Amino acid sequence: MGPLLLSLALAAPVLKLTGEVEGPLVLSTPGLVVEGEGAVLRGTRGHTLSLLAPGIRVRGLEVVGAGKEEDFFEPDAAIYLKGCEGCLLEGVEVQGAPTAVRVEDSPKAQVRGLKARGLGRSPGVLVYRSPEAAVEGSQLSGYMDAIYVEYSPGMRIHKNLLERNGRYGFHVMFSWEVRVEANLSRENAVGNAVMHGAANLVAKNRLLDHKTPIGYGLLVQDERETRVEANLFLGNTLGLVLLDAKEVAVRGNRFLENGTALRITRERGENSAEVVENAFSGNLYDLLVDDPKAKARVRGNAYDQAPALPVPHLPSGSFALLLARQPELSLFALSPGVVLWESAEAQVPGLRLLSLADPEPRPLSREKRAQTGPLLLGFLGGILWWWWRRLSSRGGSSA
Repeated sequence: MGPLLLSLALAAPVLKLTGEVEGPLVLSTPGLVVEGEGAVLRGTRGHTLSLLAPGIRVRGLEVVGAGKEEDFFEPDAAIYLKGCEGCLLEGVEVQGAPTAVRVEDSPKAQVRGLKARGLGRSPGVLVYRSPEAAVEGSQLSGYMDAIYVEYSPGMRIHKNLLERNGRYGFHVMFSWEVRVEANLSRENAVGNAVMHGAANLVAKNRLLDHKTPIGYGLLVQDERETRVEANLFLGNTLGLVLLDAKEVAVRGNRFLENGTALRITRERGENSAEVVENAFSGNLYDLLVDDPKAKARVRGNAYDQAPALPVPHLPSGSFALLLARQPELSLFALSPGVVLWESAEAQVPGLRLLSLADPEPRPLSREKRAQTGPLLLGFLGGILWWWWRRLSSRGGSSA
């Protein structure tokens, strides 16, 4: 076989889509390249585009619609990958589908530059049993969880915009060595979570404005040896929550204008954490520990509220002490009365030394004066959202 014939034989097959295309479309040719720039693929039942072979690449396609199944774990998707090892979706847009991309048993599958808005009850990108998969540079809003991951070790979630989703921005479950880096996650109804895994890394993310009564920038639950490093937690009801987390490293983060910046709490397991070289500024409470058996090593952090006294201390308040005994009172943490209480108490430094913890505290100039107005508005909005959800659920059950 001559060189020309050999090159033709080795070239990947190409499918070029143009104009309006009716789905569903099922592709099972290994290595197929789908060029979809300017094309619109529409579907009304099941998965609109199914990729069922290794190495398929889809670029520039717009997919509109899918079936009506909104089951969180088995939703109808605009694009469905199954057994699609090393497949690539790049520059794809999705509208009007319960789930934008559903990935199953597809190691090293990659989703890049996805733009999608959801219908509210299913994940945006659902990844299941797909080691070393990746979601990068994508924009997801309007889903229950923007990115939901299960049993996918070594996955990467990188430089995504995850905003205004009904529960979580990113939600990683039962996985290890996952890297969640450089994402912007903001204004999701609950926040973000990494749960029931080990050796995961959450670094250099901006976790902003999760202000509902239970809103948090990040929940680390039942994790082992996970690292939370160099993130910005800004304007959350709770910045970072460590729940039954062991040997978790919290290092080099900035906690700015949160209700409670860092909370260490327990449900059934144990807590152990190393809290080192973080900066706390403009928070109502810097650290709250309601687990009496927690093994937290707190050292060398910087606090804007730290008075210049030669004693080991962690700035706190009497309401924080009350919260440690009755956590359900956290609903009132941003109420006008408590804010006034804290403001008055802050004028008497002696009242702020209720929890001795950090033997090497560093003073920190406040980066930005805490603005209680937006925090209070966020809290009231959270109450209205919770009340509306209760009314909606009652209306649905009566129907």
